[in-house]
Amino acid sequence: MLASFGLVAVQAAERSPAGDEFAPVSNRDSPESERPKRLSARERARARRAERAAAEQAQNAERHQQWLDRVQVNGVEPWPEATDADHAAALARSRAMVEEVISLLPGTQLYETEHFLFTSNMPAPQVAPYARYLDKMYEWMCQLYGVPAGTKVWLGGKVPIFAFLTQQQFAAFETKYFRPPAPTIYGLCHQNSRGDVAIVCYRGENADDFGQMLVHETSHGFIHRYKTKARLPTWVNEGMAELIGAEMVPRSKAVKNKELAALAMLKQQRSFGGDFFVTDDLEAWQYGAASSLNRFLLETNRESYVAFIEGLKEGLLWPQALQRAYGGTPEQLVIQYGQWIGVPDLRP
Repeated sequence: MLASFGLVAVQAAERSPAGDEFAPVSNRDSPESERPKRLSARERARARRAERAAAEQAQNAERHQQWLDRVQVNGVEPWPEATDADHAAALARSRAMVEEVISLLPGTQLYETEHFLFTSNMPAPQVAPYARYLDKMYEWMCQLYGVPAGTKVWLGGKVPIFAFLTQQQFAAFETKYFRPPAPTIYGLCHQNSRGDVAIVCYRGENADDFGQMLVHETSHGFIHRYKTKARLPTWVNEGMAELIGAEMVPRSKAVKNKELAALAMLKQQRSFGGDFFVTDDLEAWQYGAASSLNRFLLETNRESYVAFIEGLKEGLLWPQALQRAYGGTPEQLVIQYGQWIGVPDLRP
């Protein structure tokens, strides 16, 4: 049975008392002014706080070094700590692209938030809800993964979003800056090994589904920038993005409909399709299975789900990350998920 992941608290080593090789000599005749001054209660409290802070800092440094050792063993490259100059250069690159797009496509405007450069030719009143979805997603993911307040997840501090009205405008942008997109795609997350992220999409016919897709793609960029350059397995990466999109934009029924279609397929064939856990290219119905399976893992134990993602970002294979986080095997996961959806004989 999948068990809750138990984090083992690292106890600080007890400090040895200082040696008494040169013990002070008592002198009853010493003037009062030469005796050690007694600390006030406030000064003693301040000293204890400083001591605890120093011990905590030492523990954090030790844990971080242990983490670095683990990711190095697994052949994973952590994101380097960006300097102010790195952030400034990245933000300048993003702003230059934004300015160029505004100059090339009349009616395009920049709507800037704390974490995003939302660039669009949609009517201004339509933009505000999507910007709120993105800010909500950013806060939700920071909270889920324990990202400290003030951390710049994006290189540059703000990620550019290019949201167009039409498929033709989307395709023209992609062709100019990246490559021609497949006709069935209406949103993409571009990311590179330097740490740059850009989200490009077009509105389509359904405003709520567009919002869900926008959050989906942007969450890919967030997890790309999280701690290391390790990539998640497709079923985790896509499933988590679908799940977050549905969470942030509950009015969209896109993910729910995919999950219902996937459930029907799983009940029919009693299998994820054979290659679900290894493929880089999920079939359309498998997206619903991916989001449903990620939902099962998250709802089973939120802390274990975070530990599972942490293991993947450390470079563990997903069965190893699952074992470390939940204490279970892939076979147990399939069985328990199958019971959860009413398919007790489910196979991979």
